[in-house]
Amino acid sequence: MANERLTESIVRDHFKNDALYKSIKWEEQKSTNKRISELLKGESKGGGKGNGYPEFIISFPTNSNYLIVVECKAKPSKHRSEKLDKAKDFAVDGVLHYAHALSAEFNVIAIAVSGENTTEMLVSHFYYEKNARNYTELPISKLNDIASYLKLFEDRFFLSDFIFRDIAYKARELNEELYQYSIKELSRCTIISAILLALTDDSFSNRYESIPTIKELGTSIISAIDASFLAEGKDDDRDIVRNASLLHKEFESILKEPLFSQQELSYDKGKKKDSTLTIVKELIIYLKKNVYPLVKHDSVGYDVIGLFYTEFIRYAGSEQSLGLVLTPQHITDLFCDLAELRKDDIVYDPCCGTGGFIVAAIQRLFKLAEGDEDKRKHIKRKQICGCELRPDMYTYACSNMRFRGDGKSNLYNGDCFNNEATIRDNHRPTVALLNPPYGKTVSCARQMEFVEHALNTINPQADGRVVAIVQMSCGIKNEKDLIEVKKRLLAKHHLKAVLSMPDDLFYPVGVVTCIMVFEANKPNKGKKTWFGYFKDDGFEKRKNLGRIDARNRYTAIKERWISAYHNLDEIPGLSVRKEVIAEDEWCAEAYMETDYSTLCDEDFIRKMRDYAAFLVQNESF
Repeated sequence: MANERLTESIVRDHFKNDALYKSIKWEEQKSTNKRISELLKGESKGGGKGNGYPEFIISFPTNSNYLIVVECKAKPSKHRSEKLDKAKDFAVDGVLHYAHALSAEFNVIAIAVSGENTTEMLVSHFYYEKNARNYTELPISKLNDIASYLKLFEDRFFLSDFIFRDIAYKARELNEELYQYSIKELSRCTIISAILLALTDDSFSNRYESIPTIKELGTSIISAIDASFLAEGKDDDRDIVRNASLLHKEFESILKEPLFSQQELSYDKGKKKDSTLTIVKELIIYLKKNVYPLVKHDSVGYDVIGLFYTEFIRYAGSEQSLGLVLTPQHITDLFCDLAELRKDDIVYDPCCGTGGFIVAAIQRLFKLAEGDEDKRKHIKRKQICGCELRPDMYTYACSNMRFRGDGKSNLYNGDCFNNEATIRDNHRPTVALLNPPYGKTVSCARQMEFVEHALNTINPQADGRVVAIVQMSCGIKNEKDLIEVKKRLLAKHHLKAVLSMPDDLFYPVGVVTCIMVFEANKPNKGKKTWFGYFKDDGFEKRKNLGRIDARNRYTAIKERWISAYHNLDEIPGLSVRKEVIAEDEWCAEAYMETDYSTLCDEDFIRKMRDYAAFLVQNESF
């Protein structure tokens, strides 16, 4: 006798084993979402007055615009009727019935599944856009992973942000676990990177569970990393091998950590001790199931290792003094828009950190390649380059590149100023994206020298662009050394735009920033600069989550920003154009026309408080 519960069990297990399962909301038959419940009222498949009860409903806590609904039948013969008018008896008919009702307020992916085992199973997919009269049948004949379903909604920011939040949550989970075993903050990211890289080696991935000792397991991780990098260098582009000894040394350092050098570790500084072999194997299992599939997914366009690093050192209290301020993911993506990346651009980051801008650039260039695999290979091997001073950050950047199948990795470990001629002559960048070091030990003049360096590397025959995010004080301070650098910049290059960014953009690090956009090798004299007031990006601070786009405002805000920027529009309260010299203030606030119709007393009080906070943070008093 046919048993529909078997079909449901296959579907349930498929999604529960997905890397993103913890971040979705999974419901069966009924939903606690009032909007969903209201839409399913009176939607019984039998045509009566009863409510509709789909087998499974998947929603997304970070965005209320999207749903996945699933309907099951035990027999393949009950997959779809000829006229699709028998919702009670056929899987396709039933799921379309529910999707039609739900599409009044949601974009809906509808999945129909029939069959009691995977051999005979039939799967059909449909997409109902919100308020659309008709659906689209999708050419997908098997159950897919959640990330691929998210991609179908064609909302790039939602997809990226959802996976970003999922990995951030997992990073916090792992951070707490490793903290309980007293593993140092600055070692945690190297351990995680090492394991994720080792998993790219099939031999290690298939046999790690049978390795008998912690010493052998640690050695196997390092051997797998060596094999992974060397495998990518077996062609005419062997530059990754040039750095193999440095990468090996950095990763090999984990073997000296208590997690790999001792047999047991105390949990939470108590008497209870756990086997380090068990701890590491459980860590590998967790990463293999919940993180590695996302790291390798072609939709992930941000710095995964940087995200782990940020979470791991969040409470270490030392990174701001080191000048390390990692750029938020939506800003690295914004840089690609401001630079107006083209598919043949060569992108350079002189202080790449863990690789955030490079990862974003690769993802954007891949999109512009439109599925051309030869072009994608060329992008990875010839169109990306970077430099990073710190060996650990350099190692993480190389890891990020490896996860994207990069077999050349034109990344240099060392001082970017010392590598200027090499970058300029060997790579001839057309675009540079950078977030130079901040902190009390890095002056504004020094930050702008990083920008000058980037401009100096740009191919003079190209239509070069440089986009940098620096402290706002770089644009407004009247220091002699700073003015001299700005004079040199304007003598050779056009300051195309300056964008004042949200005051808490780098929360919890307190730094007020602006984005500067330069057109390389075009003197500034006689040209105006476009100043934008981009203080509200729609993100809000949330406990344990940092700044998030809680109300789904960013996409619309960004579209308005980019439209004004591309058209050089002057909009009261948002933007203004003015020709400036080195001694002038480079910020929108100095020149922008105020839209007085929207002001109230609270705005004045808030701005006075913001200004006072800015003076304290930048020691301008």
